[in-house]
Amino acid sequence: MSTTVNGPWQITPVVRDRDFLDMKELCIEFATAIDFELDYQQLLRESASIKDIYKMPRGVGFLLKANSQSIGFIALRKVNYNTVQIQKFYVRPSMTFLKWGNNLLETAVDWAMQSNYKKIWVDSASTYPSLKKLYPDSDFRERFVRDETSSQLVKVLEKALVSVPEYFQL
Repeated sequence: MSTTVNGPWQITPVVRDRDFLDMKELCIEFATAIDFELDYQQLLRESASIKDIYKMPRGVGFLLKANSQSIGFIALRKVNYNTVQIQKFYVRPSMTFLKWGNNLLETAVDWAMQSNYKKIWVDSASTYPSLKKLYPDSDFRERFVRDETSSQLVKVLEKALVSVPEYFQL
């Protein structure tokens, strides 16, 4: 995956220890920015193992940097051989918030396609509220899927990464 650069802004894959530390700090910033009570013990456990959670081949992360400072990230985890899930997605609010949120989302979708996944989805309830409007514009559609840990149906936003014709015309 190549680095996307535009002036002082860039999107880079999370690979170095410093990148994982930046992602961890942004994850905590995201968690404290949302408007509901959190399980801070769970957040701290996840933050402590962020490198194990989002390191290839189980996951991947991308940082958004402005003037060499990390200001946003998107992190994905493999669900199964066909599907990857956006687990974390946060960009510090700013004038270019939606533009760069959209660029991070496009980077994640491109990575998933290049990695031969068929679908990418996100649990819309766990997404930063201001970023939710990006998904429909990027062809994500509501769908119910079975949660692998609880076996209950959960609503997700899903995007198909391969086109499969519904009907074959002769």
